[in-house]
Amino acid sequence: MRKLKNVLLVSALALSAVTATVTIAETVDVEGGTWSYGYTTGINAYSDYYHSYNYHGSRVKNRNNGDTNTANAESGVWSKAWIWDVWDPATFYYSSDGGY
Repeated sequence: MRKLKNVLLVSALALSAVTATVTIAETVDVEGGTWSYGYTTGINAYSDYYHSYNYHGSRVKNRNNGDTNTANAESGVWSKAWIWDVWDPATFYYSSDGGY
């Protein structure tokens, strides 16, 4: 019976790992805008920034291989930068006055 419980537990954990969507993210108000950054579903990293009256930008960089993406946007529009990032650490940036 104990072996059956272990098999059922392992099966349940495997199923939840396959069906789960993992998001590790932060959203903060900075320099007159809103910055959202983090990881989604374990496969990408993103940095999004919104500013209502300045041209602005966001950037995300993979710290292991240097892969970088930059996005700039007009006032009132989100800048959205993202990279494929399977479990690598990333660094996140925003620019509130002029973009990148």
